[in-house]
Amino acid sequence: MSIRILLLIVTALVSGCVGDAPRDNPLDPLSSSYPHTGNVSGRVVLANQGTGIAGAVISEEALDISVTSDSLGYFSFSGLSSGNHRFVCSKMNFDPDTFDVSIISGEQSTVTCSLNSAPVVVSQNILSRKIDQYFPSPQYFVDVSAEVTDPNGIADLDSVWFNVDTLKFPMTYSVTSKNFLVSIYKNQFPTNTIQWLVGKALHIISKDRNAAVNISDPFYVSRVIENTASPIYPSSVNNDTTGSYPVFRWSPPDVTFNYSYSIVVSRVDGGTQTVVWNYAGLNSIYEEISFPRDGTAVPLQSGNYLWTVSVVDDFGNYARSKESSFVVN
Repeated sequence: MSIRILLLIVTALVSGCVGDAPRDNPLDPLSSSYPHTGNVSGRVVLANQGTGIAGAVISEEALDISVTSDSLGYFSFSGLSSGNHRFVCSKMNFDPDTFDVSIISGEQSTVTCSLNSAPVVVSQNILSRKIDQYFPSPQYFVDVSAEVTDPNGIADLDSVWFNVDTLKFPMTYSVTSKNFLVSIYKNQFPTNTIQWLVGKALHIISKDRNAAVNISDPFYVSRVIENTASPIYPSSVNNDTTGSYPVFRWSPPDVTFNYSYSIVVSRVDGGTQTVVWNYAGLNSIYEEISFPRDGTAVPLQSGNYLWTVSVVDDFGNYARSKESSFVVN
C-alpha cells in the first residue's frame, strides 16, 4: 500500500471523529454570540416647516428608555433588539407623535418625526379705562391685547380668546398693531363692574387649525383708576369763550400713585367730533397747559370745541374727565 493511500485513509478516519467546528464568531449570524440588535436614528422637525426641533424627548414605550434631540433635532438609539418597537416623540407646547419602527438585526433604521406646535403667546396686557360723563354714569371697560404667533406658520393660527374664570371673549386681529384685541365693558362681567377682575388670574387661550391649544401664563389687572382730574377753564359750566390759543386749567386727582396727564381737544361740527390736538405725557406737577404757539398745532379756528384731561398711570391705565365745552371766537 502506498504512503499516499495510507495518508488518505488516516485523514478520513480522523475527520469522522471530529464534530462541527464551534461557531463563536460574533460576526457569524449563526453564532450564539451574534448580536440580534439594530439601531435607529432620526430627526424631529416642525410640521409644515421642516426645521429641526431641539429638546424633544423620544421614548421607546416598552423598554422605558428615551433620548433627547440635539440642537438640530437629530437623535439616535443603539442596540435595540430586533422586532417591532413603538416610540413617542414629545415636547412641551407640541402635540406628541407616535411612530413604529421594525428593527432588523445589524441594520440602521432612519425615521423623521414631525411635530405640530400649539400657538405661542408672545405678550399679553390688560388696561382699565374709566370715562367720566354727565349722563348716564361713568363708563368702565378694559382693553385686552395679545401678541400671538404659531411656529408652524401664522396661517395655522385659528382663534384667540381672553379668558377669566369660565368666561371667554373672542379677540380680533388688528393689522395696524399686529396684536389680537378686545374691549370688554363692565356690563359683560358678573358684578357689572371691571373691579370684578382685580386679583383674578387672566389668560389668553389660542388654538391652531389642528386643534392644538395653548393657555398662557396668568396675568392681572394692575389698577382701576377711580379719581381723575377735573377741567376748570375753559368750562361748559361758565359757557367760557376763548381765543385761538387758550390756556387749559384743571384740578388734580386725589391719588398717591405716579401718573401723567393727557389732554385732548376736539372740534364739534354738526354733532361730529374731530380731534385737533392731543398732548400726552404731561408731568403730574402741572395743572395747566397752553395751546402751542410754536407751529406744532394749527391755531383753533372759530367754532365749538370740547376738551378732556386724563390721568394715566405708569402701566397705561387711565381715567378721563367729563367733557368740557367752550367756544372760540
